[in-house]
Amino acid sequence: MKSNLSQIFRIRKFLDDIKYPDSKRISTEISEYVNIKRNLKEEKIFNRLHKDEPWEYIRGYTQFCDSDFLVSKDTLIPRIETEQLVYNSIKLIQKFDIKNIVDIGTGTGCIAISISKLLSKKNIPHSIYATDVSTKVLNIAKKNEEILKKKKIKWIKTDLIKDIDIVKGKTLFVANLPYIPTDMYLKLDKSVLNYEPRVALDGGKDGLKLYRKLLEQLKEKNYKNFLLYIETEESIIEQTKELLLEYYPQSKCTVQKDCFDRKRFLLLNTF
Repeated sequence: MKSNLSQIFRIRKFLDDIKYPDSKRISTEISEYVNIKRNLKEEKIFNRLHKDEPWEYIRGYTQFCDSDFLVSKDTLIPRIETEQLVYNSIKLIQKFDIKNIVDIGTGTGCIAISISKLLSKKNIPHSIYATDVSTKVLNIAKKNEEILKKKKIKWIKTDLIKDIDIVKGKTLFVANLPYIPTDMYLKLDKSVLNYEPRVALDGGKDGLKLYRKLLEQLKEKNYKNFLLYIETEESIIEQTKELLLEYYPQSKCTVQKDCFDRKRFLLLNTF
């Protein structure tokens, strides 16, 4: 059922009044959602939006790398910036002939599933593992895999890579772990503070708590010949780079910018 212009205008006016971001796009999506649900009244959605609840949680899914992914309040909402991790990972896999990929702290599974989807399209053989400490989160990721008809991923409930001892040969570790320093986290928008899981965002006092733990695990397991490709916060990019080189001083570490020209990614190359 198609939306009508008056309905879209009414919804957009409401969104503008509450200063909701990207109101032009969201208003059309809300109108279509209301029409699909038939018995759902706009006011019910307005009430939830007025309380700062993210639209993605209301609708139950979001788009990432041209696919729809289920989200719940147990999972972080995937951001468009993180798509760059996926697309650049494909280039790295091809450049270095990597067969093993590990997505650490997978959340919705959007990174692992999107990488697998793109590699399959190119007929590139691969083994991909995805870890998360939460059973609830892994269940969402597995549902996304089923919906997108991806059956190549090995889902592992573990703390980062603690229980992974199956990776041999060249490996790409991809991680978008909690990296926001606690003081910065506490100043985030209410839509984030009140709805998105803190455990997926708060990186401790300096934002490096989880990445420090990951590096300790990599050292303990004596992994060699790997790439570590991570997302982090621009304000701590240099501290994060220093941390990576502290653990792997003989390796090359490069900074990359996101689609908004912010320094957000680090690539550690131990080859």
